[in-house]
Amino acid sequence: MEQEMYGRAAEWFEAARDAVENEAEQEASQSTTKSDTLRRQMDLLLHISTSLHDLLLTRRGFTGQTGIFPEQLSQISLMEQKESDVTPPDLGKLGKDDPLSITVSPRDELAFSRLCRGHRLLTPPEESRLKCRTDARGSPYLVLMPARVEELSLDPLILAFRDILSNRQIEDIKDLARPVLEQAATAFGINSGTISVRSSHTAWLRDDTHATVRSVGVKVAALTGLVLTEDAGGEVLQVNLYGSAGHYIPHHDFVGAHYKAWEMQPPDDTILAGHPNGDRIATFMFYMNDVEEGGRTVFPRARVGVEPRKGSAVFWWNLLPNGMSDFRTLHGACPVIRGTKWVSNKWIKHHPQLHRRPCPAI
Repeated sequence: MEQEMYGRAAEWFEAARDAVENEAEQEASQSTTKSDTLRRQMDLLLHISTSLHDLLLTRRGFTGQTGIFPEQLSQISLMEQKESDVTPPDLGKLGKDDPLSITVSPRDELAFSRLCRGHRLLTPPEESRLKCRTDARGSPYLVLMPARVEELSLDPLILAFRDILSNRQIEDIKDLARPVLEQAATAFGINSGTISVRSSHTAWLRDDTHATVRSVGVKVAALTGLVLTEDAGGEVLQVNLYGSAGHYIPHHDFVGAHYKAWEMQPPDDTILAGHPNGDRIATFMFYMNDVEEGGRTVFPRARVGVEPRKGSAVFWWNLLPNGMSDFRTLHGACPVIRGTKWVSNKWIKHHPQLHRRPCPAI
């Protein structure tokens, strides 16, 4: 896939999936949990390579059914599968010539895969406007220990904070989470297809669980200037453990209570009733270990990738200043290639921030 030969990649993933299925049949007497997990992960990779292959064929004028191949891939010459024969999408135009929506497009998938492999998609002029600084963030709490802030994107705003959690805090959170880790679910719960969307284990820690958990909320409030009490602005701390090949496909963190208003439709009252403090206005995510290889957090529409660094964190707004969903914040967790990845999230609610991030004047 690195050489843009998606047809060959699809054939390789199909062969690997078949090998896993054959192995599972031969070892039917043993637990098939591991083989089922691997097969589903191969299905996900096959879907990605197939989508990218279809995108290239479409740009060559192919008008047939997508999702299947019009001919045996082995009959397509290598030169015809290379980037030099097919002009790839201009990733510099992400979010500019595509309609923004909750649907993930082939362009998003292409940017996601490239960012996961470590490619840099921002142009040199765009990168030149990004700054690093120490900043007290307007908080007395940080005056004597200002944060190291790195700008990753200006529009939408995505910030990285370096060395925010101490080793002691990280170990406390891991120790508290381990006994209560469960397979992560999506918004639709756990089902047979969940692992193709998200492969990790999750625990939830309330502020009253431990002093370290409370201190995390205090620090996030100081760094963001937002209200973060559990009964108002902050959700319970979520801890995630990603094992080998653990991932989360591109998604949005906002609940979507208001995005229909973007399309001039009334918001979903059912969703609103379940979130009396409003949608998730922002996300603050901590990295709690260094990942040997893989595991980046990438934003395909912002064209930004974040390398996991122990003790660091990343922050972004999920909603626009007017309260509507910001579809540019599409993001995902790249597969962990070697090692494991520990992260924790603090989601922040909209309504309690009325005086902290007021709606713009009309």
